[in-house]
Amino acid sequence: MVSAAFLFGIEVDFLISPYKGTFRVSQAYRNLRANGTYHQGYDLVGIGDKSIYCPVYGTVIRAGWECATLPKKGFGQRVVVRIGSTAYYMYFGHLSKINVAVGQKLKPGDLIGVEGSTGHSTGSHLHWEIRINDISTGYVSVHQYAGIPNVAGSTAYTSNWVAELFGPSNLKKSTSGFPQRLYNSVLQGALGIDKDGIFGANTEKTVKEFQSAHGLTADGIAGAKTKVALAKLF
Repeated sequence: MVSAAFLFGIEVDFLISPYKGTFRVSQAYRNLRANGTYHQGYDLVGIGDKSIYCPVYGTVIRAGWECATLPKKGFGQRVVVRIGSTAYYMYFGHLSKINVAVGQKLKPGDLIGVEGSTGHSTGSHLHWEIRINDISTGYVSVHQYAGIPNVAGSTAYTSNWVAELFGPSNLKKSTSGFPQRLYNSVLQGALGIDKDGIFGANTEKTVKEFQSAHGLTADGIAGAKTKVALAKLF
């Protein structure tokens, strides 16, 4: 098993996963498939525990069959979550069971459902994808966001989960591009403010207030110690 702290002999900062246990990659992000198209997300397989958890604050906008009359089509049973109030959407496809409903507000650690093989699938796995503006051509690099090695195989990975959902580096004012916007949204959710993913003056002010209340240096930068304190709020 390879942990988030050490991959291929190289120390890394983070590894975000919708599994709290171990998993492997069965198809990499941007893998060129036989039909000439690129795979738009990761295909992941849970090892032992097949439960799928939400790694963000968000709202369920779809939950159920992509096409109830054609259960072998597309993602099968899928859940789509809008991340905070951003323009980014997280897709969880091929589920065997769904534990959420449309309109439900989610926080990190909430159970989404269970990995399966519904829809266009040849074996149990999770298709995990991120799109901007909720359009099929708007997919972005889930690899860049998650840090999971982008290589299919039998290697087992695991993450430290809560400690890593804020991303690999310090969060601070004016760092609001992708994937930082998603990490910022988690930070804002933990602080109880608007989760637009933009680290502006209000987010900086709220971080400073949180730091002061928890005996931390009030510099407005969410570094390692601040992230640990915030993670306790999940």
